[in-house]
Amino acid sequence: MNDNQFIIDASAENFQSVLQLSQQTPVLMDFWAPWCQPCKVLLPIVEKLAREYRGQFILAKVNIDEQQALAGQFGVRSVPTVKMIRDSQLREEFSGALPEAEVRAFIERHIDKASDRVIDAAMAAYSQGHGAEAEQLLREAMAMEPVNYRAHLTLGELLARDGRSDEAQQLLAALPAEVGADPAAQTLHARLAFTREAAAAPLLPALQQALALNPQDSAARYQLAMRLVVEGDFEAGLQQLLELVRRDRGYRDDAGRKAMLQIFELLGGEGELVNHYRRQMFTAMH
Repeated sequence: MNDNQFIIDASAENFQSVLQLSQQTPVLMDFWAPWCQPCKVLLPIVEKLAREYRGQFILAKVNIDEQQALAGQFGVRSVPTVKMIRDSQLREEFSGALPEAEVRAFIERHIDKASDRVIDAAMAAYSQGHGAEAEQLLREAMAMEPVNYRAHLTLGELLARDGRSDEAQQLLAALPAEVGADPAAQTLHARLAFTREAAAAPLLPALQQALALNPQDSAARYQLAMRLVVEGDFEAGLQQLLELVRRDRGYRDDAGRKAMLQIFELLGGEGELVNHYRRQMFTAMH
């Protein structure tokens, strides 16, 4: 190993040792070349993460110019190519220079974290109605492994659900920029945006009455959708936003369509409800 104990230069000579390491710890193999410009982007990212995770995975760098046989053994046709090895088996791979957030997410899928068990226990407690216990467990997980940002995002989600939007926003603001780009963080941003909009809106009965008196009231329709979404009635919220798209694309610079897209993200981007309203939205736009 070199001066950094979490980073090694892999070769045909030490490859069996690398495989043995993968029996205890995931090994991230980064195939690179000195002449490869994307490699110069990706390599500092994986080196930084190897140091940050402090042994939760080992980075094995493979210079394909020097280790052509090893690159051929792994079927490497272009660089950079990254392969995750666990228990001597290839688990996942990607090619090209991905952004740090995506590389981090790739790594997170394969490392064992004690804090993940605490997070799972917190979610179980929350599902049983024990919100205070869930929050305490999540804060313990955050202290246990500060770089496991799943704990931060999960706590932010629970705070948002419980109406503590300001606290959730503070959690998000404290995350590193690359974590803020994570899909889970973007979903939480969207949920908080709906919460802020709903907090400034009249109550449901007043909005429903306003629309009954004037169906052309775009502001009331949009605010009604925000209220419905925050209360968990996504289908009713989408229906109001779809009607807004049909009636008034100019309202707040196409706010109806933009809000529908955010709801699709909140719902995971797929499923019967999302697919139905996505089709309806595209039809209404043409």
